[in-house]
Amino acid sequence: MDTNLIQLFEKFNSEERCREFLELLRWPSGVCCVRCGDACVSKLEKRHQYECNGCRYQFSATAGTVFHDSHLPLWKWFLAAYLICESKKGISANQIKRTLGISYKTAWYLCHRIREAMKIEPTEKLNGIVEADETFVGGRYDKRWKRSAYEKPCVVGVIQRKGEVRAEKAPSRGARAISAFVQASVEPGATLMTDDNAGYEKVGKYQAGD
Repeated sequence: MDTNLIQLFEKFNSEERCREFLELLRWPSGVCCVRCGDACVSKLEKRHQYECNGCRYQFSATAGTVFHDSHLPLWKWFLAAYLICESKKGISANQIKRTLGISYKTAWYLCHRIREAMKIEPTEKLNGIVEADETFVGGRYDKRWKRSAYEKPCVVGVIQRKGEVRAEKAPSRGARAISAFVQASVEPGATLMTDDNAGYEKVGKYQAGD
């Protein structure tokens, strides 16, 4: 949808408009039961829900979506989704909190749900020449002992030259965890360019169930 923030708010400035849009997206051929698929349903006007005339299941346009079980107005959800999609360098939960006038906890919840819904699992592994590396993020530095006061999470990344990049937080900094990520992301025949971390040397050694 080619639009700006003002146009978005003008178009979706009420719960009714937001629900109508969600219904049209979800059921372009008409509302049907989300449980049994029956198209014979009755609208419960006061509750903004539908009831299936077959299995008697009650549902709404938000059932089973990122908006499910949320008391936040839908127009705020729409604005949050727009801000996250339009922010090329990312947007923090604090920024969402200030923009929408909500609590930090609610803002973090919004960001988490929207980003999870936007996540697309890769279907193909990287090939050709692939570079791999890891880094450690966060951690408070203790000046007294000249080390981190607590363990920093390890983030492992791989990039195909002139191609895609993938990264994720590893469960540990051990060779087994790093090797598992590389195996899941890179084709066996690819040329892997790495540093001397033992995790890369042992790619292929650790198999599922070992």
